[in-house]
Amino acid sequence: MLTQLIWAHGVHHHDEEGEEEGHDHGHEEKTYPVGITIIGIAAVLLCSFLGTILPIIFRNKSFFREDTLLFSCIKLFGTGVILAVVFIHMVIPAGQILTSEYTYEIFYEKYTSFAGVFAILGIILTHIIQVYTSHFLYKNNENPNHQKSSDSSVTIAFDTEGADITEEKMYQNKNKNLSAIDGCAEEQHGLLHMMESKEKQIICYLLEIGISLHSILIGIAFGMTNDEELIVLIVALIFHQFFEGVSLSSVFIEAYFKRFTAIIIMIFVYSLTLPIGAVIGLLIRSAIESTDKVYITTQGIIDAVAGGILIYDDLVNILSRHCNSNLFKRGSITRKNAQLIAFYCGIAVMAIIGIWA
Repeated sequence: MLTQLIWAHGVHHHDEEGEEEGHDHGHEEKTYPVGITIIGIAAVLLCSFLGTILPIIFRNKSFFREDTLLFSCIKLFGTGVILAVVFIHMVIPAGQILTSEYTYEIFYEKYTSFAGVFAILGIILTHIIQVYTSHFLYKNNENPNHQKSSDSSVTIAFDTEGADITEEKMYQNKNKNLSAIDGCAEEQHGLLHMMESKEKQIICYLLEIGISLHSILIGIAFGMTNDEELIVLIVALIFHQFFEGVSLSSVFIEAYFKRFTAIIIMIFVYSLTLPIGAVIGLLIRSAIESTDKVYITTQGIIDAVAGGILIYDDLVNILSRHCNSNLFKRGSITRKNAQLIAFYCGIAVMAIIGIWA
């Protein structure tokens, strides 16, 4: 999409100067007023909101619980959407932008693989953040008195007169020790579940950051578009934001946030990032040429870094975790096939949308 904008605003701009000297244009390129862009912003905002709110509304319904096939299929469909967005709409276009003649010489002559470098940088940053946050998370939740209490709970008690342990006392001590062990196991299971939920919450925040960066950049590019591609772009972004919102919301539901405030913030942040970017694009449409070197280079770098963040989160934290979960492993081959087909369909949908945007 950003590459298309470079051609729309940059190449046509320079070609027009030469064509005006030689001959008249065969036809005038159709442009749309600002009002059409504003209507498009409102439509994208609505679809972004619906994509995030619908999974939350239906999360308590029996047909949309986390262990249902419908929920898993929608989650993997959205996962496929994000994966296709990363490569088709972010990393590859970022490479085309950085290697265009409208950036600096170092990007298109001296070294033409900077898009991959910045994407890898995003992956490394995400991995480092997750590794160290997970480390401190587990350290902070360790119970130092747990081992001591566990050891003391299994000691054998003799009677006060020093006599041998009677059969009745052995039976009582055995029951007492088993009860203590069961209690410790239950406590440990609850602790691990709590830490797993917190780790999922960290994943949610990382995913939100990557998607937000990408959405702002797309919004800026969308706001700067006023040619005949605008209508098709609006339709493509409507589907894009809706399905990406479904995937993001599904991940947030699985994180078990104690406070609903986190989910509300997620909904508003995701719904508003692209429209905010579009408003910025409208404001700078007449102030800065889209062929400005700083503008184009910044777009390419941030899109590549955000793409790297989403690659790691999508494949490692969402797809891999889902396919290695007990629910997926215990499922029948038919259930697994249905989820994988949904994943591939998500990729296919965004690949087709990539023809226009």
